[in-house]
Amino acid sequence: MSFTRFFRLPLELRHHVYRSYFSALNLTYPHLGPSPLLLSSRRLHSEASPSYWENVRFNFKGTKQLVDFLTSIDHETLCKLRHIAVRGFPFPVYRDPDAYGYSTYAFNDILPLFPGLQLSTLWVGDPFHGKWSTEDGWGHNASYSAIDDFIKCQGFKELVYVVENDRFLKRVRFENSNSWSVTNATDSTSGTWEPNIRYPQPSTWDAMMKERDGTTASVEMCRLLDDGNRRVPLDTEFETIQHATGNGDEGQIEVRIKRGTNADHAQKGGLVREWDHGLRDLFKEFTWKEIKEKELYVEAEDCPTAHL
Repeated sequence: MSFTRFFRLPLELRHHVYRSYFSALNLTYPHLGPSPLLLSSRRLHSEASPSYWENVRFNFKGTKQLVDFLTSIDHETLCKLRHIAVRGFPFPVYRDPDAYGYSTYAFNDILPLFPGLQLSTLWVGDPFHGKWSTEDGWGHNASYSAIDDFIKCQGFKELVYVVENDRFLKRVRFENSNSWSVTNATDSTSGTWEPNIRYPQPSTWDAMMKERDGTTASVEMCRLLDDGNRRVPLDTEFETIQHATGNGDEGQIEVRIKRGTNADHAQKGGLVREWDHGLRDLFKEFTWKEIKEKELYVEAEDCPTAHL
């Protein structure tokens, strides 16, 4: 195929074409082969490749698949990635081959493993709510804590966290050693309140983000209704599901975290929590391939709340 006429266009216009073409692509791992456009001409491949990594949205079934991909590419390519969507399953691992039990890390704990990551958008689907999950208080707490921690994270300019319902926004009681019950949690006098207090949202998260990055940073929250076609902003404090709609559609909750305009959002490898050094030390001692071969990674996708 000849691109003679195309290459007569100004370079700036050609790059605009590349951006428009690649930004419309959604590729799902492991089917991330090169675009047919890049295979059509050596010159075009050389000229358009940077735009490919910077504009395509790469989708991943879960955390494990994302780690598979990020550990398979070189650092230069990793730094070019701009758009990733993933379901943020927990990440359970044995911290060494002789460990008696495994430790479960949150999705955001893997981000410091990849210094240089500087996404424009990171879309994370919550794994603890919805028809595919066994909902319980452990999952509610994990979802709420994840947003708290993402506000402290690096590696993205904008993060979108989507939860199937708003039940994670309600504080729960620890009723026994096996679960956190949310039944009549507000009225119950038995049990012990979980330590993670719920605050008015998104106003509290927004204040945290502005304290970190300045007034241009923000955290917004909305309810997605009619299969995501209608967005209802939640300005100060979340609505209860009973007031969502009149047709029983409680809607998903979308939390959008935006870093400040001049914030350095590139991942530096710093830990959000000191406890996370165990995961970093594991990846320093073994490659991801070795971790899987030694069965140090524990599958968590079938029942994510069971590993919390």
